Amino acid sequence: MLSENDPRREYYKTWSIQNIQLTKKIKEDFEVYGGLKNILNWTPNNGNPFIIARSHDPFDKNVQFDVTGRALVTPENPYGLTFDPSYVYGPNQGLRGFLGIRYILK
Repeated sequence: MLSENDPRREYYKTWSIQNIQLTKKIKEDFEVYGGLKNILNWTPNNGNPFIIARSHDPFDKNVQFDVTGRALVTPENPYGLTFDPSYVYGPNQGLRGFLGIRYILK
């Protein structure tokens, strides 16, 4: 659950990753292949101001805490968050293409 100051979405709609690869056999020992990954170009940061909270301060050196251990809202930390990579729940890279050749050992 996100804190009341966290601007990221608590829930996101259903998504899927779509990939495609084509392979062509050139000779008996060689293949050429290419394809696309994440064809729909979806990442969790679509609609969110950031994904990893306080990624610039992973050891929380610039976070101030109250006596109960909760992070305080300060000018340097306007949402009162600590470093939190757990929100990343989907692909971190958008649309990518690839090409290659393959030699088959016998």
